[in-house]
Amino acid sequence: MRKNVMAVIVIVVLITGCARQGGNSRTMAITTVTEYGKSLDWCHTNNLIAFGKMGDDSYYDVYVMNPDGSNERCLTCSGCPQRHNGNPAWHPSGEYIVFTAQNEDAVGDEIDRIAIPGRGVNCNLWVATNDGTTFWQLTNHKTSFINPKGIIHPQFSHDGNKLLWAERLQNKRGTSWGEWALKVADFISDDGCHLDNIQVYQPGETSSFYESHAFSEDDPKILFSGNLVADQLESGLDIYELDLKTQQLTRLTETFEDWDEHAHYSPDGQRIAWMSSTNLENLGITFDDLRYQTWGLKLKTELWIMDANGSNKQQLTSFNDPENPEYSGNVIVSDSAWSPDGTKIAATIAYKNLKNRRGYSSRIVLIELDFQEIASQKPLGVRFLTLGITDEQTKISWGLPVVTVLLFDFLKWQPFGGWNFSNSINFLFIEV
Repeated sequence: MRKNVMAVIVIVVLITGCARQGGNSRTMAITTVTEYGKSLDWCHTNNLIAFGKMGDDSYYDVYVMNPDGSNERCLTCSGCPQRHNGNPAWHPSGEYIVFTAQNEDAVGDEIDRIAIPGRGVNCNLWVATNDGTTFWQLTNHKTSFINPKGIIHPQFSHDGNKLLWAERLQNKRGTSWGEWALKVADFISDDGCHLDNIQVYQPGETSSFYESHAFSEDDPKILFSGNLVADQLESGLDIYELDLKTQQLTRLTETFEDWDEHAHYSPDGQRIAWMSSTNLENLGITFDDLRYQTWGLKLKTELWIMDANGSNKQQLTSFNDPENPEYSGNVIVSDSAWSPDGTKIAATIAYKNLKNRRGYSSRIVLIELDFQEIASQKPLGVRFLTLGITDEQTKISWGLPVVTVLLFDFLKWQPFGGWNFSNSINFLFIEV
């Protein structure tokens, strides 16, 4: 007859945060740079921002501007397909901009809707010189109205020799958006631009949706989001890091139902900024919302920051908090880009606007970070929790913050779960 072991646990949790002073105190200032902006990239060589912007023709084009919004010019208003153009990314030299372009023969209102940059169906990769005088088509997927391919979010490596993107391969039963893959190719710019040596990656259990985000410092790893766990919807995307050489996969967020996306390393590689729906109410996004592209009516997100290893996660913005001066009502923070010195983040936000025929508007904002406040993690108070546990199968989860308690007596109990919160915990085991 085995002994019962009762664990009496006193958990002292220091709840960390910041007192608000005219907004989220992890940010010093938030200013609007331009209206109607979408995905963007900030070149650290020439200090220019490339971004998508919808024109009067209801199609997106790629524009270039200064970080303060001045000297805005269109890059793709001629010389390439004249439907949706977007998801721009700078070559690190500042000489080229890669982007996605909707095929000219992909015609129709519904076709246009799923070809929007970031959805990318019936789109190909194109690259242009930074002055928009010369263009090259990098991929050549034919238009299909039955089983289309697609491309989103190309990203250059730091040395400019590699290009990463996410590609829709085909329809797939049981998924909202089909089967996708991550692809990495050599970017060749000698005597015209083209791709070579394309490698395909489909990490995880599902081979469903992937979105490409960035190369790590020195380029051995890639950062991406995806629903890699069985039965996880695309609305439950998590952030991952994949080692291209060893294929080692590291999960940086573990929120099965929260929407985590658009992750980018800071210039020094020490931090990651990303968007997340964590801490917001249950969004209620269904399979049909994803399938019919109506999920945007329910989604709300904020900008977050974490250390590159996934620790020290902190919410930076409070656009969806009615008690905060930043409040804009039903905001989606989406793509973002770090400034060259790593002190600011330019981010695109979409917000409800019933005066707009689409029901929403968008803008690009510049967020100035307060790293002294981010690093301090000032405690707001202490919470105590005492638990009595007698069942070896018991698993205790307790949140805000989420804490999983792991118990075993080293002889009969098997470990499960994990303790990932750096606060004090005291165990007292009593045999009964």
